[in-house]
Amino acid sequence: MTVDGSPTVAGSDQSTRDDRWYLADEREFLRRSLDDADREHEAGDLSDEDHAVLVARDAARLAEVEAELAALGPEPTATAPSPVDPVPERRPLPLWRRVGIVVACLLIATGAGVLVVHFVQSRQPGQSSSGSVSLSQAQLIEQQLQQALALNNKGNTKGALELYNKVLSEDPSNPVALADAGYLQWNVGSAAHVAALVRIGRAEIETAVKDAPTYSPGHLFYGLVLENQDHNHAAAVAQFNDFLADGPPAGELAQAEPLVAGAYQGAGVPLPAAFSNAAKGSSAP
Repeated sequence: MTVDGSPTVAGSDQSTRDDRWYLADEREFLRRSLDDADREHEAGDLSDEDHAVLVARDAARLAEVEAELAALGPEPTATAPSPVDPVPERRPLPLWRRVGIVVACLLIATGAGVLVVHFVQSRQPGQSSSGSVSLSQAQLIEQQLQQALALNNKGNTKGALELYNKVLSEDPSNPVALADAGYLQWNVGSAAHVAALVRIGRAEIETAVKDAPTYSPGHLFYGLVLENQDHNHAAAVAQFNDFLADGPPAGELAQAEPLVAGAYQGAGVPLPAAFSNAAKGSSAP
């Protein structure tokens, strides 16, 4: 029994339970997303091409989720308490609520907030990332991206991710939603040891880097994944150099410097002066 009165759960059992909670939640979201896509398509709000992309993506992921849930086996049946034992009044908090605040801090530490705003403001008003959406949709997407960031900074990880997924339902190739949602999910999965979430987050970051190579934060996030998950210093440094080549503002470089320095050291190459100079400038009185 833990100090707060909740039952002690073995590490592997807790990890399996967290996986099941997340996957069940994602399954419901994907089912709703598919229903919404069908309704919007029937109403004429979603083109045939976008509808086909969304259905293919969500249906494929839904099949993966169903398979992963099946692999976890049936959910254990709770054992009824004995007459002498008090009935537990507390239920374990869902994964999202337990790690949301922690991950919000992690995302802020990477400068993701500054990076998103920088990318959004760098486009001309009404111009979408993919060039395939209308002016009103582009404005809505930018609003949703900033709302997602605000929710995440308040610790509402689930709400932020739902908004990012809403953006992707409107613009499937949006690099900000792909990269930022992917990094957020990867962070959640890494912090809570949820392998399924780590895989999903990494795949979305990789897609953003592949499909939108000029979106520099995607390279930063992918480099952090390569460094911290794969411990591949050379590959991480290559991504950080791509991030640097896009000429991000000094504030972003200063925030990134302590996160990337270890990769350069591990690869045996000097840290680029742009990072260290930005860090020195930010610490100057």
